[in-house]
Amino acid sequence: MATPDSYADSPFTDVIAAVALPKGFNVLTMTLFDGTTDPCDHISQYKQKMMVTTATWVSKEACMCKGFGSTLSGAALQWFVSLPNKSISSFVDLVNAFNQQFASSRRTPKQPSDLYRIVQEIGESIKDYVTRVNTEKVAIRGCNTSTTINAFRQGLDKDLDLYKELTMHPCERFEEVQQRATAALRLEEDILSRKGTVTFDRTSRKIPTEKKDERARPYSRPNISKVAKKSQQVEDSQYPLRLAEYEFSTGMEGLLKALKELGDQIRWPKPPT
Repeated sequence: MATPDSYADSPFTDVIAAVALPKGFNVLTMTLFDGTTDPCDHISQYKQKMMVTTATWVSKEACMCKGFGSTLSGAALQWFVSLPNKSISSFVDLVNAFNQQFASSRRTPKQPSDLYRIVQEIGESIKDYVTRVNTEKVAIRGCNTSTTINAFRQGLDKDLDLYKELTMHPCERFEEVQQRATAALRLEEDILSRKGTVTFDRTSRKIPTEKKDERARPYSRPNISKVAKKSQQVEDSQYPLRLAEYEFSTGMEGLLKALKELGDQIRWPKPPT
């Protein structure tokens, strides 16, 4: 049951509670924590938001403590208002109590060995692969440069020249790996631009050759036996065969060119009257 002076109850000691907040102080808008997400992420975001406040050094600690409750909702807010009176003397105490209460919501910390699970996918560009590795590397504490470089190289497609170059000429810094990856990407884009309409097949990671125009193929003499058989079918049939049924190995353009070269050497039979 609430007492008449329960409105004055505070989880903070007098050192914090007695400090007057700056005029117009207000926590910047951020996602409210309800106890279901990672508490460490919420603390990090809250600190970044509070860095821009105009509070003096003396009132900074009080602002950090008193403003924290306005970023909570649901079960987390109920936990905050239920803290024992004068049990928090600093922001560190508040953070420790907060992390202990919602420890079950924390994500499993990633290990440096998790980088070896990142593999360049079929159809994925070098640029996108570098971005994924960078994103994972930042989220891993204590990830050394050697592990990052080896994991990056192992995850590359083994047919790429970049993989071969990093294997033959290892890098000491990951920035060097990024520079080589950027150079490889520029080369890939330059090849595509020179090919014009030819697109890069990232499934096989090879540049396809252009299809040759069948009409440009040299004329080759058709099979005489097949042509004779077709001719016999023409004689036995009321209608002549179509050009496609003669099974010529060239297109219309090549056939017309061959007939033109024959000139008067060939005599065509007169059509039946």
